[in-house]
This record gives sequence, structure tokens and C-alpha cells, in this order.
Amino acid sequence: MTGARIYKGQVFHKRFSPKEHQLKYKVFTLYADVDELEELDKSLKFFSLNRFNFMCLYEKDYGDPRLKEKSLKSKLLDLLDQVSIERDKIKSIKMLTYPRVNGYVFNPLTVFYCFGENDEHLAIIYEVRNTFRERHNYIYPIPEGKSFNDVHHVDKCFHVSPFFDRKGEYRFKIEEPGKTARVIIDYLHNGEMLMTANFIGEAIELTDKEVFFLCLRAPFMTMKVFAGILYEAIKLKLKGIKVFKHPEKHTYQSTIAIGVKGTSAKYKEKQ
Repeated sequence: MTGARIYKGQVFHKRFSPKEHQLKYKVFTLYADVDELEELDKSLKFFSLNRFNFMCLYEKDYGDPRLKEKSLKSKLLDLLDQVSIERDKIKSIKMLTYPRVNGYVFNPLTVFYCFGENDEHLAIIYEVRNTFRERHNYIYPIPEGKSFNDVHHVDKCFHVSPFFDRKGEYRFKIEEPGKTARVIIDYLHNGEMLMTANFIGEAIELTDKEVFFLCLRAPFMTMKVFAGILYEAIKLKLKGIKVFKHPEKHTYQSTIAIGVKGTSAKYKEKQ
């Protein structure tokens, strides 16, 4: 499958330590080439770029928050410079993200898939946000002969949940979106699984009809994501789980992920 589309599916989180806790929410995400966004703005009545609509994207919502006037593509190419991927090798960058719905969005995670000639897999950028309006990137430059499907990991260095500290590592297991989009992140410390989180969605065509009815049925979908985080935090607090204070203000930056030797994304979700 090619072109922009919507993925309807479910977010699932499960904590294993210090106490078990899980959640499931129905959501939808947008998958599109960043170079197609302006064309989508022109061709769809109910989707807009950098202006309000039922569904919209604002480029300022991504990348370095200090560079609000810079295009999203330029900000992403700047990040790829950090991992020595030459700009002329990048032929397309596609994003999997929550769009703004009726003007509001909160994106805990946006995934950027970076392609070269003949759809070669060159890099993945994970943009992570927390509820303190901070952002951090985990970047995985794909080694020669590898692909998005190969499991990769990175040391955790960004404060996300107040119920975990910054120790441990993330393991990412993803696939290039097609009929299905799949992103799985395991959080481990000293070999112990602390939490797993995943999004699995099925593709539907991006049309005005679909956009209109999705935003009509779930007008507060992205607001629900933020409210759900707060609601689950209350339940975790009531379970007596330790709260870690937010550390110093996080400066926008990136961390490099590396492959896990001898592994690929052939797995079963932990649910």
C-alpha cells in the first residue's frame, strides 16, 4: 500500500512492576509522507496543514520547539544530519502520528520512517513527549543489510511517567506500515520487563468521508489520550506506586538507538 491513510486500532499498555496495571484505548492515527501534506491540504475539505479544521497537522507541533517557523521536513533532515545520513539519500519521510482533532492534540509518540532509493530503510525517528511539554528523539540509523523490522534498543534518558525513573532501556519492535501498522515498545531494567506498550491498527482510506465521521464519532479523541494519562496516574497513585519527581527541565535533544544482535520483529504481543 502507498499514500496517506488512517489507522484505526488500539493502544495497549501493561506494567509488570512494581505492581501489575494495564489499559486499553481505541484510537486512530494518521500515516502520511511529509512531502504530501500540502497536497492533502488542497485535496481534502476536512484536513488542513497549519490551520484549523476537523483534522489538521501543525508543523510546529514536531521537532525542535524553538524552530517554530522552520518546515517539518527541514527539521527532520537536521536530525538525520546528526547521525551522518546525507540529505540527498533521503527520498521520503513518512510519519505515524495523532493528528489534531478539532484543534487539540497530545502526541506521546510520533514515528518517522525515513526511506532512500527503492524504498530502502534508512532511519527511524521516535519523537517522544511528556505532559511537561518536553520532547526527546530516539533515532535509529538502520545498519547496512538491516530494516525497520530488526529489534533495536536505547537507554532511557527522558522522563515520561512519574511512576518510573530514568533507569533501564527501551526495545523497539516495529514494521513498515502497510495494511496494518504495528509499534511495540518494551521497557526493561537489568533484564526485567517493567512495561510493554503497543499500538496496532488497521488501514482505512484517507477520504473526506472517513475524516468527517471519525472526527464526529470521536471529537475529543486526542484530548482523551491526555485525560487517560491523568486518569491512569490517579489509579496508579491509589495502588501505592512510588512517584518520582520530575527532574530538571529537559533540553530538546536526541539519543541514538542501536540494533539488538540476532533479533528481528517476529514476536507476540504481551497482553
